[in-house]
Amino acid sequence: MSNSSFVAPFMPPPRPSTATTMALDSTSGRRVPRNRDFLNKHGHRHHSYDPEKAPYPLSYDRQVLELENMDHSFVMHVKKSVSIVQFPDHIFPKRSLDLGCGGGTWVLDAAKEWPDCEFVGFDLVDVQVPTSLMEPDIARRISWVHGNFLTTKLPFDDDEFDHVHMHGLGRGIPENKWGVLFEEVNRVLRPGGVVEVLEHDILFPTLPKWFTAPLRTRNKRSDSVHYPNGSHHRIEKLPSSQSDIPPLPHDHALLESLYYAVFENRFINLRPTAILPIYFTSNFRRVISAPIVHFRMPALPPLQALPQPLPPNALLMEASLSSDRSETTSQPRAPSTPRPLAVSFSSTHSSATSKSASSGESSLFSNTEGSTFSCPTTSPADCSPHSPALSCDTANTSSSKTETAHIMKKPLYIVDSSAVESTLMGVAASQSLISLDEIDKLSERSLAMQLYWSYQSVLACQEAMYEELLDRTRNRTGQLAECGWDTDQELSELESRTKFEILVDRYKRDMQARISLWCSLAELGWSVPPREAMSKAELVEEERLYQAMLEARRFASEEDLYAPCRSVRVFMGYKDVQ
Repeated sequence: MSNSSFVAPFMPPPRPSTATTMALDSTSGRRVPRNRDFLNKHGHRHHSYDPEKAPYPLSYDRQVLELENMDHSFVMHVKKSVSIVQFPDHIFPKRSLDLGCGGGTWVLDAAKEWPDCEFVGFDLVDVQVPTSLMEPDIARRISWVHGNFLTTKLPFDDDEFDHVHMHGLGRGIPENKWGVLFEEVNRVLRPGGVVEVLEHDILFPTLPKWFTAPLRTRNKRSDSVHYPNGSHHRIEKLPSSQSDIPPLPHDHALLESLYYAVFENRFINLRPTAILPIYFTSNFRRVISAPIVHFRMPALPPLQALPQPLPPNALLMEASLSSDRSETTSQPRAPSTPRPLAVSFSSTHSSATSKSASSGESSLFSNTEGSTFSCPTTSPADCSPHSPALSCDTANTSSSKTETAHIMKKPLYIVDSSAVESTLMGVAASQSLISLDEIDKLSERSLAMQLYWSYQSVLACQEAMYEELLDRTRNRTGQLAECGWDTDQELSELESRTKFEILVDRYKRDMQARISLWCSLAELGWSVPPREAMSKAELVEEERLYQAMLEARRFASEEDLYAPCRSVRVFMGYKDVQ
């Protein structure tokens, strides 16, 4: 499989059901349309099961389903196969079960790799690709089955499957259900059959305050809020002596608390990679348990260049329009919101893109020499804010390039082998499951994909997090105060739902700034177009923010730069031959 094939397949949105009823939305208290599988919560699609019977809290929105595609493509890129199992003499399974199949991505690729195998995809809801859209040879070997394996036994015969695949079920299975589930998997496996599990820990990726503080400076230039009707309200700052609340560890502490509480209240262990070997080894023999792989945060990319100033004639026109507006209104206007640090991408490929395409390789997932993407200690002299284009290749001087090269020698991951010694096959066999050599070949920017997966998983749970927030506002206000719910002066007079959505949007924008997708595209050969020109006043504000962000990077610590953003572990086991 070539590097250029690392592209997630298109995932169609969940198909609407014809059986529509009404259900009570627990967040709004109103009756809303509900079909057989889905319940709409503030525009997000969720399963319609009771949380006690199906505690899976993630939505079924398109961007969430695409995480499955991206994750599967990453595994395929590393393993060069749909399975971690080394089948002797390439004798592949004849009948395979994908438990918790999601959109069916794994089944579709496995059906192509194993042409003589029949597949059953089992999931809670109907979000799979319709078989009518598949090639006939693929469609006749695939069937989708729906049900809840937490409340009923699997609807399959004993010893029916040669192989069972389980990927990412930990966010929907309470800890006391794992043993029962593996007993069922053992029942439907034939003697000598194999089960493989890939699981992730539940992690809330955070950003240090030195990174997010400059992003907030735009909104803190004034202590007054001006409304469109001309009135204004001055925000009174609380004296430090009146506040007994300790400083928060980071700007998103409330969301982090809500996110973890969603799973803890459902009795879902936050570290399934640590507990699964206990249940796994009690049901299967010849167990191979790989070490936990902790992917670190991506290196800090250089900052984008500031835009060019508006030409003089444009400045005169803007001044004239401003004067006309001041003469036609007697009411004060709310200050205009500065343009965000955003960039639009060109639809044309550069020469580097053509070269990459012709060679059949993608530089984003290859360890390209000379890539310089981290400059945590870059000084303003090294990154000129008025450079025409701050590309990833020219952002640093030769001295900073030397430092960056040293930083990039850091491995992309940390391997935790502490729990591997007890497995029957030993450390060497367990490490062979995860192809560390292939992961070592990935570029530094591939870590942005790991961070994207983690923070999008948080956003996928936002409705369950909001329900937890409502419960705290009614019954546990003290926990909200500890997380700064009432101390954000900009949001103090807003309703709970509005405040929550603003906090979620802040988290999303902060993570987008940390990932810096533009830099990944630049490495792939896309040219980053210059930003829209700004007026003198806007440019002064942008330059102040730019310098604040450069200065903030001086506070970057080793722990901040290389904190884990995702943890993964794989298991494999065989059923006893009686």
